[in-house]
Amino acid sequence: MERVDVKTMLLAALFTVILFLGVYGLSTFIGERREQVVTEKMNEIIEDFEEIETTVRLIELLSEKNNTCNILTQELEYLESKLWKLDGRITEYREITKDFASDEFYIREKKRLNRREIIYMAMLEKVKKMCDYEQMLILYFYGECEKNRECDEQGFVLSYINQRADPEIAILSFDADRNVQSVNSLISLYNITEYPCVVVDEHTHCGLHDKGDMEEILCMYSNLSICT
Repeated sequence: MERVDVKTMLLAALFTVILFLGVYGLSTFIGERREQVVTEKMNEIIEDFEEIETTVRLIELLSEKNNTCNILTQELEYLESKLWKLDGRITEYREITKDFASDEFYIREKKRLNRREIIYMAMLEKVKKMCDYEQMLILYFYGECEKNRECDEQGFVLSYINQRADPEIAILSFDADRNVQSVNSLISLYNITEYPCVVVDEHTHCGLHDKGDMEEILCMYSNLSICT
């Protein structure tokens, strides 16, 4: 019978305990750091919504006064930029949150964003009539993005287009999975049959479109600077 090396066994046990404590401590630290990042993102999103609400109220006030078209268009462009950036923040939150599809904060803020975007649409139409203001409106509809990777791919393309053509265009994105009644009405109105899908100046184009295709579609309906 082989002799048991008690010293070796004790060292092995001690090493196992140290390894376990190290892994546990690291995972606790990572978990706490992740919670801190999630909280920071939540606060940024809430702060953005407060700024958006303030801008909406200001535009409503200005629209009742005379000779304010210049300020109105500036505020409208600012509102669109805040909505676009907020959409990015909510996407970042989604990426650092496990099981985002069932995350209550994500779902609630995504719904709020979609409703504010529809308010922006109404304000844009009002300012166009009041101030002879021109801005191409692009509506982006997506769904089931946890398994449909084309949603993210189309989103990257639209981000690229927005960088090139801003502020000539306004891009609003709508999450079909959130079951927002006003969004469902838009889906029905524009006959959205698959995702991703874009609506450019009332014209529906479903399916994935790369950068070249997307620019070609935009240039069918308007003479943007990127079309020259």
